[in-house]
Amino acid sequence: MRSYGHLRLVAARAGGRTVLTDASRTVPFHIGMPSYRGNTGRAEVIVQGVGPGIFPGDDLRVELTAGAGANIVVRGQGATKLYPAPDAAGGAISRTTLRVATGGTLVYLPGELIPFRRAVYRGETAVEVAAGGRLALGEILTQGRVAMGERDAYTRLELRLRAEVGERVVLLERGVLEPALRPLSAPGRHGGFGCVGSLYLFGDGWRTPDADTGIGPVRWGAGGGEGYVLVRLFGPTAQAVRRAIWEMLGAVTG
Repeated sequence: MRSYGHLRLVAARAGGRTVLTDASRTVPFHIGMPSYRGNTGRAEVIVQGVGPGIFPGDDLRVELTAGAGANIVVRGQGATKLYPAPDAAGGAISRTTLRVATGGTLVYLPGELIPFRRAVYRGETAVEVAAGGRLALGEILTQGRVAMGERDAYTRLELRLRAEVGERVVLLERGVLEPALRPLSAPGRHGGFGCVGSLYLFGDGWRTPDADTGIGPVRWGAGGGEGYVLVRLFGPTAQAVRRAIWEMLGAVTG
């Protein structure tokens, strides 16, 4: 039986700072109170998972919107665990929609994915950034429960992304990972790195990182086109990749 859950946040600019004008959720999501640092007016919101993770048959929807002039950071607290599916047709699905209006800024950094043995999962992300807005999205994928001997033991992960900037499609991406059929240690894939991260930057105010940008033990490469920059990061642990994404965000802000 399929289980449904949703999270919706809408941020707006009011009284010199960013506030939430709409916040709704069901299990497995929990929304923390917005926090503010300094005099920037930027709001930071932590989203927690109140359950043990994502199970086969789960159907989750996440919708985040930054209105005109809003500046908001939404972060996940802790990793997202993907539990085993009995067969390839019984996996979980998550659909995320991210919208930014003109003059708005949204940074979304969910927790890393930890796929258990035989996990089947499809994640779909739709990005809509108006002209004059900007959005940063960070994603991290681990090999699984390495301490329990599960290294790339999941069945199938499918990750899709479609991004529009100024009503123009700037990026379409679809990745399918099936370690049993195509080992991730093969050339041109993840190699010997334990975690892979992606930092997507859409809209105004971003720049491609300099080639000499150093971020500890993490290796990275970047490219882009009109309206977007994509940074791919490879590191030994999720913590190292997460720290690198934060440092990279500081380095690419225009």
